[in-house]
Amino acid sequence: MKAKIELTNIEDVEKFTQAVSQVKDCDVRLFGKDENGNDWNISAKSILCSLIMAKSAQNRPHTAHEVDWNTTWVECEKDIYSVIKDFVVVDNQ
Repeated sequence: MKAKIELTNIEDVEKFTQAVSQVKDCDVRLFGKDENGNDWNISAKSILCSLIMAKSAQNRPHTAHEVDWNTTWVECEKDIYSVIKDFVVVDNQ
């Protein structure tokens, strides 16, 4: 499954990481673009990756609300919607 998500602060990052860490036997990855349009992807289960993501967000001059959340996605081979539903962005288009 692939879903657009929004993580607006460090607490969201920590809660999201804890939630997806419960997904067994399947890799969960975050994909996106930084403010310069460069692609990135990290393990969504790794607390180290989450801390790096949270720390880099703190050090950037941009706030979380300035990030283009249209480019932040979570991907997993399993349907994990019930685990991540609090972070999923629903398009009303």
